[in-house]
Amino acid sequence: MLLTIVQFILAFGVMVFLHELGHFLMAKLFKVEVEEFGIGLPPRLVKLFTWKETVFSLNWLPFGAFVRPKGEFENDISTGGFKSARPWQQFLIYLAGPAMNLLTAFVIYSVIVMQVGFADQSVVLIDKVEPASPAESAGIRVGDQVVAVGDRQVNAFEVVTSYVDENLDKEITVQVQRDGTVLDLQVTPLSNPPEGRGAMGIVITYPMEDYTLPQSIMIGAQDTVTMSRQYVTGLWQIISGQMEMGLQSIVGPIGMFSIYEDVAKLDQEIAEKQEEREAERSETTLSAASTQRTASDAASPWVNRLSFFAVISIALGVTNLLPIPALDGGRILFLLPELIFRKKLPDKFEYYYNAVGMACLLLLMAVIMFKDIFMIANG
Repeated sequence: MLLTIVQFILAFGVMVFLHELGHFLMAKLFKVEVEEFGIGLPPRLVKLFTWKETVFSLNWLPFGAFVRPKGEFENDISTGGFKSARPWQQFLIYLAGPAMNLLTAFVIYSVIVMQVGFADQSVVLIDKVEPASPAESAGIRVGDQVVAVGDRQVNAFEVVTSYVDENLDKEITVQVQRDGTVLDLQVTPLSNPPEGRGAMGIVITYPMEDYTLPQSIMIGAQDTVTMSRQYVTGLWQIISGQMEMGLQSIVGPIGMFSIYEDVAKLDQEIAEKQEEREAERSETTLSAASTQRTASDAASPWVNRLSFFAVISIALGVTNLLPIPALDGGRILFLLPELIFRKKLPDKFEYYYNAVGMACLLLLMAVIMFKDIFMIANG
């Protein structure tokens, strides 16, 4: 439990840090001074250190982080101030934070694809043979490749299941390839197998193929775009009333941790199943084909957690682009008249608009946190 909490806090903190790092780096690129880089929201808890002109601080409210460029809400066009940057540069500074979140998700998805690979589902391999099953009696072994059932060539597992369902309690021929040799084995699938088992008593898997780096990058980009589009579609359905969404469906950091706990448990179950599988394989006579990497091997016990944080990173990036006060999207909204019409809105109006927006956001965060605590306390 403690390890899960530490993992969540560190990973979530890294995502928020990367968001603000995007703002920070883009500001530095355009020679805009950054007065403070804060982890958490004010009031300040402690000043960590100063790097060049930037104070790095730790703050009391454990929600997100912030970067404060010099003179962001002041009508000060002196050299080094935020207002001295051109409108398009200010736009890129605001955009850099959400862009960093989307880039983070892209990197995560690309790493997952490159490490896991893809399953060749046209090749059906035996991953497990249940004891005292028809498959064991017939001599089927772990690692055998099923090439035919009856008179049907197997290029998908559905071929096996459909043929077996048509011939329950009848002896059928299952052709397997083992160590380069093709064997015809006689199996009688059961119409009433023990609970939790299939008719033949086998568990199948597929050989895994690796993606190249360019392929992984392309698929990672596609996954990022797909998930971002789904998130935006969901938000639009809520706003337009097409989907009902109550406060109970909105989660804050505590609610996200509760979801993360479930995801971590799934990864733990994968790790336990792989250990059981390795123990079973070590006690079983294996064919040479069983040495190749399969889908069961590729189910790494960290993929679900990485995918979870990729989704959270996308949510952070897209949400921050919404035209809401105090968020990056809200600040970009105030910048549009100057970008398009070269007419600037009053600084005081923008300052108070963002101040009120920030107060509302903090209030909403507090309500969501208390709601999370209440729901967890009540199961």
